[in-house]
Amino acid sequence: MLTTEFVREKALQYGADLCGVADIALFDGDAPQRNPKSILPNAKCVVGFGFRVPRGLYDAMERKVQFMNYTSLGVKYMDEDFSEMFLLQMARIFENEGYDACLQRRVSNLKVAGDKTQNPEVRDTYELTLSSPVSEGKPAPEIIMDFDLAAQRCGLGCVSRMGKVLTPGFGPYVRFVFLVTDAPLQPDEPFTEQLCDGCGACMEACPGGAINENGRDTWQCSVYYRGAGKSNPLMREDFLRDDPEREDILSGAKRFDAESAREIYPKLDFLPSRPTGYVPCLCGKACETACMKHLEGRGILCRK
Repeated sequence: MLTTEFVREKALQYGADLCGVADIALFDGDAPQRNPKSILPNAKCVVGFGFRVPRGLYDAMERKVQFMNYTSLGVKYMDEDFSEMFLLQMARIFENEGYDACLQRRVSNLKVAGDKTQNPEVRDTYELTLSSPVSEGKPAPEIIMDFDLAAQRCGLGCVSRMGKVLTPGFGPYVRFVFLVTDAPLQPDEPFTEQLCDGCGACMEACPGGAINENGRDTWQCSVYYRGAGKSNPLMREDFLRDDPEREDILSGAKRFDAESAREIYPKLDFLPSRPTGYVPCLCGKACETACMKHLEGRGILCRK
């Protein structure tokens, strides 16, 4: 018999650092485009898995000695290689017991219709505005789960002001994947603790001022993620020399929307992104580093 304890044991054995189970009832009321029951109508639960991102990748960016390794290993490899192999291994466990296992990894460059946000980690995103249902009563493809809410419902962490899930073990240094199944696993309790105390460390650390009390502006973030801020060590002295808004851009005072962000993207070509489609993180994830230091200073992380 497949149990939550057995699934958790195998998940940790296969390389996950976190594993939690959410009752499918917690997703009732979610928009059909986000709802795991749109993926598997007879689903009974969602299983969430978290993978720590090595803090050494963040440390190297903070010291401004390496940036590509975070993008290559901490983002692309985790989302497109390691997590995929992990999910395929986990699927075998469920299917060998006669259950369905619908695997969910992050779809980095797609947005459901109506989602106007940007993913700073990729060269650009595509909103599925032309997608239509294949039959009456069905949502239009693709169904893309809200990973942040799913992680909270699986008991793995809570969403912070900067829009990143904070975990009690690894702070914000975690990436998630999920499995939707009809297996009747015992669910964990949703995560109810609020790890984010609104300290504002992430707001102060962001070179583009992309975070405020209301959350993170993803278009603003995407510009400074690519290195538009003066903290970028790869920036030449003649960068944007003839742009009348140069000083406002470098200081983070300039506000970007989708149109103006896409207009400046070609000029933010400090390290190669074309081979993979993933953009090197030249802000050094300063927001997450500041958050991690604050959490450690409060002594609330259960792992160091």
